[in-house]
Amino acid sequence: MYSNERRNGFSIFDLLVKIIFAGLFIFILIWLFNKNVPNMKPFYSNVFRENIKYMQEAGESYFTDDKMPKELGEEVKLTLDEMINKKLILPFVDEDGNACNLQSSYVSVVKTENGYELKTNLVCNKESDFTVKVLGCHNYCKDNNCEKKCSIEKITQYQFKKQVTNTKTTYSCAAGATLNGKYCYKTVLKDSKNATVKRNETTTYSTPATCTATSGTKTQLKTLVTENKVYVNRIEKTTPGTSRVEKQAYSCTTTKTEREAYDCTKSTTKKKCTEGYESQPYSCNCVNKVVGGRGVTTCDVCYRSVPVQKCSDVKEEYTDTCYRDVTKQVASTCYRDVTVTTDPVTTYGCPAGTTAEGSGANLKCYKVEKNYSCPTNTDVKEGSGANLKCYQVKSGSVSCNCPTGYTLKDKMCYKVVNEESYTKSCPSGYKLEGDKCNLYTQEKTNAKATKKTTKSYVYKWSSNTTLKGYTKTGKTRIVNGKEICE
Repeated sequence: MYSNERRNGFSIFDLLVKIIFAGLFIFILIWLFNKNVPNMKPFYSNVFRENIKYMQEAGESYFTDDKMPKELGEEVKLTLDEMINKKLILPFVDEDGNACNLQSSYVSVVKTENGYELKTNLVCNKESDFTVKVLGCHNYCKDNNCEKKCSIEKITQYQFKKQVTNTKTTYSCAAGATLNGKYCYKTVLKDSKNATVKRNETTTYSTPATCTATSGTKTQLKTLVTENKVYVNRIEKTTPGTSRVEKQAYSCTTTKTEREAYDCTKSTTKKKCTEGYESQPYSCNCVNKVVGGRGVTTCDVCYRSVPVQKCSDVKEEYTDTCYRDVTKQVASTCYRDVTVTTDPVTTYGCPAGTTAEGSGANLKCYKVEKNYSCPTNTDVKEGSGANLKCYQVKSGSVSCNCPTGYTLKDKMCYKVVNEESYTKSCPSGYKLEGDKCNLYTQEKTNAKATKKTTKSYVYKWSSNTTLKGYTKTGKTRIVNGKEICE
């Protein structure tokens, strides 16, 4: 029993043999497949070519004359995304089943000297390329010979003219006045008075005395230096105002024609009938007789009243609504040329070598000057300016002298001079002119308005033979129209 169970059971050796045969079979299959599998690259390239041709054909059908670029070198582009949205083509994929780039892929048309160039650019995951096709002056030229099939339309235009009336109002001022808008401004003298004169009769002049040491010992003292601001006249430059012409709006009235309804009387003709009676004859009391062998009927004439209707045309009046053109004066806004003059502009500056203080009308110019002086305990001064030297004399005496006409006092020389000087001044707002103080004011008056009506012509060119409101001048011209291709 034991040996029979071993003989009929599953052995490891059998398993190994089966595995070896299975591996050998798989190896042979792979070897055979690699030897005989077809090259798929041409198929993939064909998919790309079909896709780019698909886009090119859709672009040709889309770019008609109205969508073509107008200027030389101008480009009109249509992306793959726009083509799909416009339902020009259906979405497609590359050889791997992936969608191509919707923005980088496009169809464009560029206007060249010889016609148009259609460029089709396709960008997919692993491949990108483009094609260029020469189009004609219409959608395309089959034989690439557009020059023989295209022509420029020549249009004859006629010159027309229409006379227009222009009314222009100008303003003027009398001599001596300045025009500004609709007003005249003139400077007039309002008041004049004598200038106030101030007189200074006595002037005292002083100068340091010239002192020298006659004996003793001189000790030099420190010279005192002070700095003072000396103001000088600033430089003023006035630029005259400029004038310019501006459009100014003003209220005016214009003529306007409107259709106006009103009640009016109209007449119509109607047929009016009246009914009555009239006497109408008829045969009555008839008797049959035989006269001369023939039968004869004799009758009396009787009358009867029969109704009759008499009609005639009668004119009747009635009220209706009529229309007429009414000319009205309406308020409007008109424009006129006004000369505007700007105010004069004054600029301020300082002379060279001076320092500016403030700005604008408040500008002041100054330079710094150094003053040299001696201390109060100085006995002798020598030199002047930057060379001034101060000395104190000890154990000796000092002699001081003054120029002729001066009086010595405490080492200073004084001279009193009787002289006359005059200073003229005016009140605020007055202008000093000679010995007079004059006050001026601006006088404002209305400018003189002058209306001038001129007639001129407005010209227009049109390809129509008539133009409403215009007449022909007799001049014509030929202009280029659109490009016409077969």
